[in-house]
Amino acid sequence: MGAQQDRLGEILRGMGYSEADQPPHPKLDAMPPEAREKVINLYRALGGIHPDPPLRTGPWDSAYAGNLVVELDESAHFNRYRATTLETDWAQRLPWRNSYITYAVEFEDDCRKRSYGKYWTTASCEQQFGPPGPNGVLDGAGSPRWKQRALYDAMRDITALHGGVRMVRLSIYDSLGGVPLGAVLDGKAALNANALSALIDERTLG
Repeated sequence: MGAQQDRLGEILRGMGYSEADQPPHPKLDAMPPEAREKVINLYRALGGIHPDPPLRTGPWDSAYAGNLVVELDESAHFNRYRATTLETDWAQRLPWRNSYITYAVEFEDDCRKRSYGKYWTTASCEQQFGPPGPNGVLDGAGSPRWKQRALYDAMRDITALHGGVRMVRLSIYDSLGGVPLGAVLDGKAALNANALSALIDERTLG
């Protein structure tokens, strides 16, 4: 993912995007009440067990002038837990919603290839979601780490919906003139800059 993120940054700079300081990371306690309610409802829907969860995401993937952040989502982001976050009423306003629900179903087996070690669970994730199920088994307890990742992605979505940032979400599965973005970022296919520009326009929220 690091190499793909770096390549996307090179492409965006070549398209005229100017890097900027990171906006504050989404933090539950700093969100407006309506946004906090959305997050807590999702947390419980995903099986969250902490009575007062100290939820805070990591850094944005990249930040650019105009309070714009760009998130690049690879295979670990597409599974049934992410689909759950996108099946809410408020998620209908997200420009990537329909594509991401499709990817979450179609590419869950790609995600499942990392059903081991810290990709599957960590002690901090278990404090939030309880103990895991068997590696790779998503029925029942499932993966605390995958649940956390889906929730944190949703926190970023909600932050953008409430005007905290302007956000673009791109996936390695997105098509640029029939070529997957992931293949372009891996150097396996040529970039269709016009197609990427159109996709960014389509996916910009805020």
